[in-house]
Amino acid sequence: MRPNSAPRYGLRVHYRSIPGTELNISSLALGGWLTLGEGVADAEAARILHAAIDGGVTFLDLADVYADGGAERVVGRFLQETDRNRLVVSSKVFWPMGDGPSDRGLGRRHIHASIDGTLARLGIDHLDLYFCHREDPSVPLLETVQAMGDLVQQGKVRAWGTSCWRPSTLREAHRLAQKLGVAPPRVEQPQYSLLVRGVEDDLVPVCQQLGMGLVAFSPMGGGVLSGKYLDGVPAGSRAAESSWLEPFLQPAIVESVRAFVAWCQNSQQDPAAVALAWVMSQPGITSAICGASSEAQIRQNLLAADLALDSATKARIDQWFPVGRRALWKRVLGAVLRRGGRA
Repeated sequence: MRPNSAPRYGLRVHYRSIPGTELNISSLALGGWLTLGEGVADAEAARILHAAIDGGVTFLDLADVYADGGAERVVGRFLQETDRNRLVVSSKVFWPMGDGPSDRGLGRRHIHASIDGTLARLGIDHLDLYFCHREDPSVPLLETVQAMGDLVQQGKVRAWGTSCWRPSTLREAHRLAQKLGVAPPRVEQPQYSLLVRGVEDDLVPVCQQLGMGLVAFSPMGGGVLSGKYLDGVPAGSRAAESSWLEPFLQPAIVESVRAFVAWCQNSQQDPAAVALAWVMSQPGITSAICGASSEAQIRQNLLAADLALDSATKARIDQWFPVGRRALWKRVLGAVLRRGGRA
């Protein structure tokens, strides 16, 4: 599902297949968390979307909970003025969308009601990817797998996936899908960046064994890797308005980021682009999801598409963010998730 025309910026966005599906997605994706429908005016959101697609992006990642459905409505209006067949559009289900006991979670009733709401807001008859936004221990996994498999069979979604699921749960989901005769999850969406590398220990190899794709969210550590927080927290920034980035602002991490940013600047490279390119080049990664609050920012992020990191550069990066810190990264990710990040 490549775009009908070449990217207009002269960039070389790569396209990768999601195993077990006919879907091909761009190695760089545009996400709607904290921007589309709430943090960005609709006119600027349209410019961001057009700039992303013109730059070769074909994968748009959303969730019903983003701006309480606002992100889906913004993209729905955009889809009316572009070629829908060029794009892979995803959304997610889990977080509360109402006050009732069935307005949340991964029970069959909520899954089926949520996909109908998502399709209505997007103005389309099927979704390319539908993610279970978190695990739901209150619902039998068999019920969730059956419900998601039914959506694939009904043609409402082309494939389904998971976000922030444990490797053991993914293995069991595949076992149950085989038992039920339904489609298994085809892609997992974890948080992954130079600041959160714990998934390299277990999740990445398990997904490779299961034949699952991996699309990473927060590949720039919520903007921390750009260097914007080295001199404090700017007013109006994500860290100023939410506590979920606090674990990334620990002194040891800040000093590593400072060294990384200084090296990028001395090498005349954009730190955010290097951070994105690093994630996109990692084994098993299908795509990296970035957000953008302006047209200029998405154009800047697209620079990562042309950036190839050699082994010497990766070795240098590992000095600042060594694999030995994986225990720290797991604690950081746990803290981030406990603080309510819904990416």
